[in-house]
Amino acid sequence: MKEKRQTPLEREMDFFYEVETEDGDKFILHLEFQTENEDDMLYRNAEYHGIALRKKKMEIKHVVVFLGEGKATMPTQLPENQIYKGFDLINIHEFDSATLLESQIPDVVLLAILGNYPKEQVEAVLRLLIRQLRMVCANPAELSKYLKQLILLSRLRKIEDLTTKIAEEMPITYDIETDALYLKGETKGVEKERIVFVKKLIQDTTFLDDKIASLANVELVLVKQIRAELERTTKTGKNRFGDFL
Repeated sequence: MKEKRQTPLEREMDFFYEVETEDGDKFILHLEFQTENEDDMLYRNAEYHGIALRKKKMEIKHVVVFLGEGKATMPTQLPENQIYKGFDLINIHEFDSATLLESQIPDVVLLAILGNYPKEQVEAVLRLLIRQLRMVCANPAELSKYLKQLILLSRLRKIEDLTTKIAEEMPITYDIETDALYLKGETKGVEKERIVFVKKLIQDTTFLDDKIASLANVELVLVKQIRAELERTTKTGKNRFGDFL
């Protein structure tokens, strides 16, 4: 007769039985023999419970038999706030990408790539996401780390090539003083890329001007002026913003 090999769970737990009652109900009975009062016994049993529940997917009852001298003082019940009752489920694809893009936390900004936005807005979202990462990352090394994570996440939406292309196009470092440009010439504090992003958001999304101003971190008046200039450009074919737009 072949000897039945114990599983790691059965070797770890003292006694592990599958019981069927007279009524036909089934449950797992775990018997643990303990010679000393062990403060962590409650949590050790909780660990066994999780392992056994995953394996058997049925009710589990734990009994500890105290063999030591004196009174058994080990805690036997978990506090209410430590009892596992399930988990909350979040569908990232239902999150508003525009809201995620407003975050000052890089890890949250990254999630915008998986959020809810029309397929035709993917390039605008990517550009805005990378611009926001540049603003919230403490240094180029941190930015580089998050850009790598962005490329990995983009595989989930099958846009890795586009993400890589845009990331390579957008420099990690930039000089606000030399790149600043406003409608009628240079103006300190307004980066060229912000104007580019505002233009992309106007052209590729249905966001209102105040939303665009918030996402691009620019004054509302600038968004309105760029929109007006784009409308004028569409009619005349001339662009006052410069070749980079």
